[in-house]
Amino acid sequence: MEYMMSSIAVLTLVLLAALAVAVRADQACDPMTLDKLPILPHNVTLHQFSSHNKQGLNGDAEWHLYKDEHGDAVIFDAVGPGCVRSMWQTAIAENQILKFYFDGEKEPRYTVSVPDFYKGANPAFAHPLTMLEIQGHYEGDQVAGNCFVPVPFEKSLKITLAGPVTFYHFMWEQHSYGTPVTTFTGKEDHDYLLRAFKNIGEELQPVADAEVLRTSTEGIEPNGALEILNVEKPGTVARVVIEGECTEDFLHNVEVHAQWDESVRLDVIAPVGMFFACAVRPENVRSMPTKVEKLPDNRIRLTSYFRMPFWRKGRIAIVNRQGKSSGPITAEVHLAPQRYVEGETGYFNALYRDGRTEMAHDWLFADAAGTGWFVGAVQTMYGSHYCEGDERFIVDGAGMPQVNGTGSEDYYLACFWPNFNFNFPFAGCVGDITVQPGEACYYRFHTEAPIAFYQSLDARIQHGGNSDIVSHYRSLGFYYVRKRPAMRMTDFIDVGNEMSERSHEYKAKNSKLTEELEASYEGNAAWTKLRDSGRTHDGGEITFTVAIDPNNNGVRLRRRLDQNSGRQCAEVYVDSKPAGTWYHADQNPYLRWYDSEYELPADLTKGKKSIEIRLGVRKETGYGEFNDFRYEVLTYQHD
Repeated sequence: MEYMMSSIAVLTLVLLAALAVAVRADQACDPMTLDKLPILPHNVTLHQFSSHNKQGLNGDAEWHLYKDEHGDAVIFDAVGPGCVRSMWQTAIAENQILKFYFDGEKEPRYTVSVPDFYKGANPAFAHPLTMLEIQGHYEGDQVAGNCFVPVPFEKSLKITLAGPVTFYHFMWEQHSYGTPVTTFTGKEDHDYLLRAFKNIGEELQPVADAEVLRTSTEGIEPNGALEILNVEKPGTVARVVIEGECTEDFLHNVEVHAQWDESVRLDVIAPVGMFFACAVRPENVRSMPTKVEKLPDNRIRLTSYFRMPFWRKGRIAIVNRQGKSSGPITAEVHLAPQRYVEGETGYFNALYRDGRTEMAHDWLFADAAGTGWFVGAVQTMYGSHYCEGDERFIVDGAGMPQVNGTGSEDYYLACFWPNFNFNFPFAGCVGDITVQPGEACYYRFHTEAPIAFYQSLDARIQHGGNSDIVSHYRSLGFYYVRKRPAMRMTDFIDVGNEMSERSHEYKAKNSKLTEELEASYEGNAAWTKLRDSGRTHDGGEITFTVAIDPNNNGVRLRRRLDQNSGRQCAEVYVDSKPAGTWYHADQNPYLRWYDSEYELPADLTKGKKSIEIRLGVRKETGYGEFNDFRYEVLTYQHD
């Protein structure tokens, strides 16, 4: 039907677009709230520093980036605007000391023992956002430290550890050069996160004007379905509430199905237990996006607060896969008016997998093409032990995982399996096998640190220390996606290849060609050898020209490097204008290939068909030899 949009409608869309941009700008330091998650990422990537074994084996302790001039182990080192979103450590000892250096400081701004840090002894990292709790029971009670205080930094942040180096991981965001970030003061407003812990399991941002759609039935017959939402108009699901029988059969064999707009397949298909993070047996759950309550009369209520937007039609159904009637079911869908801009927003998806683990292949949580956020997983395990497996997430087709952890129980913010029941807003254990033999269920919602992707996502976790145990896994990976990549490759340089170098005007002072190197990337690719040759640089400058799309929204440079040399650093210039510092802090003499990435802001690239890149290689004491084997130029598409 043809119609003319009213001036009020036009103004509304303009305001919504402005809201989307405003929300994006806030990502540099503000907490990520549930209502922001559908908005597609912009100008942010998420990374992890961890103590994972650099040989690709088990034994994920005692590994660090390098030792500083004081002899302390550097466990976090990033340059440019960014923000630490969460910190986790275990095997904590009294003689471990954390030191925080901001923006190139020579003296640490904070010096605190690791136990005191996680106990909240420093007012800047106070309880409950920082906690030290018994989370593991291997050879006695074991404690894990967790900190969810956002720690922004404008220029750089270095965190060192004096004393024994044990297990750790830090999730952190990086922003492109020029993104305004105010360095951490310890006096930031953490009201939203504090409310998340105080009112765990409750909706922090209820939608006042949502239409509540209620449905009930005395029972769904086997293989039958009950539609709880079926509309053909714009809207956003703000809450889903389902009440049914408090049985394992109900949790395992009654499913949630959802489909948005013109999708040709179900965007969500999952057992209700998996969908609400109570996948094995009836247990009370309190998290940021889900809540489960056991009720009188053998009933259970399951609530989700995930936002699920659509623009033309939305459908949610409850499907009974039991071999009998489901018994009485009641449901509510809170349908809010559509406030999201379609082109700026992802669809809510959940990928369910059920099966036996496969030797030498990590278990898949989610595999998505397009642009969006990975926001978490629910996982059950039955069979062999399920500790030790590292989470390994590859983003946008890089050669290795940018998120590479230290163990399954560590990914779920516990430690030293077995783990008893616990609930955080962001992670929990819901029925470990030591309490009730059988399956165990864990959840990890990355609502404090969602993982942005602009081209593709491959999120996996090992089974056992080397993906080498036979077990039966089930998982549900949650993500928002718009199936349109925001980024495409527009050029590449094969360094060391005379023709490729000449065509890109590649020049380098104090440079020499390397011999051919046969090496591997980290992650599943550790089993694959790749041969390449390139250049090493003893200071000096590197210049080259690459093609980009003039209708761009920024550019990502990806450089294949040999991380046998650690702490590689260069100053970046785009058409002679400063563009920040490209720094790779880590060193790995075992799995040597790494794809280091650097984000160029749109104000240096928009409207240009090509750009000249100049890299001023840093050669001061402490920096390693800079090398390059290949450059890929990934251009962000303008909306």
